[in-house]
Amino acid sequence: MILGICDGHNASSSLIKKDEILFAMSEERFTRKKNQRGFPENSINYILNKVKADNIDYVSIGGVFRRGERIKKLKNFQNRINKKFLYIYHHIAHSYLFKLSEFKEALVISIDGGGDGLSFLASIANKNNLEIIAQSDLIDSVGDFYASITELLGFKPMEDEGKVMSLSSYEGEDDINLATIDYIKELKSFKNYLGVIGYEATKALRKLIVMDKSQLSFEDKVRISKFAQRTLEDIVLKAIDDLSYEYGIDNIVFVGGVAQNVKLNSKIAEKYNLFVPPFMGDEGLCLGASLADKRIDRINIDNTYFGYEIDNEKAEKVLEEMKNKLKDYKIEFVEEKDISEVVGNLILENKVVCLARGKMEFGPRALGNRSIIALPTKENKEKINKRLKRSWFMPFAPTILYEFVDDYLINPRYSPFMTQIFKVKDDKIKEIEGVIHIDKTTRPQTLKREANKTYYEIIKYIYDSINLPVVLNTSFNLHGEPIVCSEKDAINSFLKADFDALLMGNYLIFK
Repeated sequence: MILGICDGHNASSSLIKKDEILFAMSEERFTRKKNQRGFPENSINYILNKVKADNIDYVSIGGVFRRGERIKKLKNFQNRINKKFLYIYHHIAHSYLFKLSEFKEALVISIDGGGDGLSFLASIANKNNLEIIAQSDLIDSVGDFYASITELLGFKPMEDEGKVMSLSSYEGEDDINLATIDYIKELKSFKNYLGVIGYEATKALRKLIVMDKSQLSFEDKVRISKFAQRTLEDIVLKAIDDLSYEYGIDNIVFVGGVAQNVKLNSKIAEKYNLFVPPFMGDEGLCLGASLADKRIDRINIDNTYFGYEIDNEKAEKVLEEMKNKLKDYKIEFVEEKDISEVVGNLILENKVVCLARGKMEFGPRALGNRSIIALPTKENKEKINKRLKRSWFMPFAPTILYEFVDDYLINPRYSPFMTQIFKVKDDKIKEIEGVIHIDKTTRPQTLKREANKTYYEIIKYIYDSINLPVVLNTSFNLHGEPIVCSEKDAINSFLKADFDALLMGNYLIFK
């Protein structure tokens, strides 16, 4: 067994046994602090409460360079566990997630803000090895460029980049033509013409783009977002086109924080065979570092349920502890065989239902075990947005039963982890308008029964009732908070958001 650790941005831990992921979870889910940095003590303790430390062969750590408290905590943990430590370079750890793909050979592209001195690494994955073919340093960072635009628009960098991507789809002027960053074929590297990063880059971009405006209008934000998204798509595709042509490889594995940009992902997928891991950001470093072990071949995954597990025994105890908070609610135990009908009928009654059961998803997306679901209507979109205090312009995503994707999407592909967007067919837009963005696209979870039987059966019940194989699916958390982890998290978030029902394990809590 290999214990994996990421102790940087979005800290996480994991445990792999041969060709199976036993555990993987982000520390933020335990601390309730978004993108928690530092040693992932809580998630590691959760693993070690399930598996004896003696059974762990060694510890693999994503990232090499660290100092101060970070290295002290790792050394203290090594003294406690008394195991060999292996430090794997940041982008190498990202890139070894190629072992989750089905490609025998692939071009692996890792792009983010930066890690261990690099912001971009391209390599060829063949069998179990990586051959490095291109890279960029921290100054020439594509991820930092997009983060600086995020900050310029008044959002939180390294967290709100999705807001920039969403704004870029709105109608507006697309007339900013600045050569701020590009891919240089001769250098096999990106080139940052600003020459600075971080807040200095934000200031430089403000002078170039915003000029004398003290406050940006919505139209300004759309205009700047369009520039950022167009620049991102152009230069990343330019790099992939160059390297794919030179090495004759059409299979692309895209990793790193920039791979969270689903508009970019879909542009890549139009030209290449694309795989994006469901935990493409720094949370995935713990797993990638472990997959660097040459003895591990490939691991096939059809879901991301590797985290904290809610079970009925714990749920019952928490319900008893929190009974005063729940005195105005009814609580019923629902047999597993009846869940699809009970929850399905609530959805059909236009209720909003929170799901918190089984193992928590790993990665940024809720895929049925820590989800809020409802009929995909415009009214539900507005209601849920208000309750969760989300930005009004952010779209919601659907879960669509896989066998019906051709009915709803143009040129669909199997997308079980919400890593791509697709155009929605015109005749279906009204039917599911609550999960369609302004540009008539949607970011679906295309669900097969084997990935999550209970969740599948809920949606199938809805389909059998009203001929609709689609639900709105958003992550179970208030805006700005991590996705819920434990039974107490689920109840607290449910009460704060004031939705209609919560299925926690097999316990249904409703008004």
